[in-house]
Amino acid sequence: MASNPTINEIKAAEEKAAADVQEAKASAAKKLNKAQADAENSLKEARQNAARQFRDRIRKAEETAENRAKDILTKCEAEAKGFYDRYKGKIAGAASWIAGEVMGRYGRG
Repeated sequence: MASNPTINEIKAAEEKAAADVQEAKASAAKKLNKAQADAENSLKEARQNAARQFRDRIRKAEETAENRAKDILTKCEAEAKGFYDRYKGKIAGAASWIAGEVMGRYGRG
């Protein structure tokens, strides 16, 4: 009956091998799930970073545009004030001349 212990040893080895295969499958499934979760998290973080960078760039562009608009407005206001200051003395003379022409042509009423 020397074969009985050998058959028992073979069955035990088969059962151990089957358990090892099941353990390996479970370990592989866990590793796969972890890798998928890590990939999803990396993708989520990348999307969030991209959205954050986009918002920051938009904010900076808006700030730059606002500053340029203020500079342009200040420059134009200064030009308008200069134009006004250059010609404000002539307006009274021109208004007086126009009034004189109208009064001379159409009279006082």
